[in-house]
Amino acid sequence: MESLESLFRSFETGIRSAKAVKPREYLKNIGLEYSDLRIGFNSGQFHHRKTLKSKDQFEKLGVITKSDAGVRDDSFTAYTVFGRYGLIFPLLSQDNSIVNYYALRFDLDEQKEQYLNSEGIYPAYPHPLTKKLYLAPTVIDCASLIQSRILDQREAVIALHDGELLEQHLEVIRSLYELEEIIIFKR
Repeated sequence: MESLESLFRSFETGIRSAKAVKPREYLKNIGLEYSDLRIGFNSGQFHHRKTLKSKDQFEKLGVITKSDAGVRDDSFTAYTVFGRYGLIFPLLSQDNSIVNYYALRFDLDEQKEQYLNSEGIYPAYPHPLTKKLYLAPTVIDCASLIQSRILDQREAVIALHDGELLEQHLEVIRSLYELEEIIIFKR
């Protein structure tokens, strides 16, 4: 059975592919290192050569939707792919399962950011003994702060959802019993 977790592992393999030169160059330009963070690359072809059952599962996950685009053979079905040719970051549930993706489609005329759904926390739910919590407006801002290695042992950072504080963020804040300070980054 296809899951967001197994699909993300294929995206992590994709960023390491010899063909993924542009995504790695883009990451380098924005100062992020895929070997330090969980970042994948979605070439948009993960559903190719898969069984109909797998494609149905991908549809249920929301990562592909049927499209009316033309195909070279009437026996094929066209699909629109979530985050096609984009960098993929996983958002996690409280039990550390991937429940959502954030995609940064960097190779378009105008860069596009999108979420698969509204669930999950990036990069993960902080440890309950966190004393200082940083709220970053975007996943990229959050990843940059993590990459900077300036967080001390009892500090954590989470990304807001397109700059919005959602219920899962409030749940995180309420669960941090030793929280002394929240620092909100503005753009």
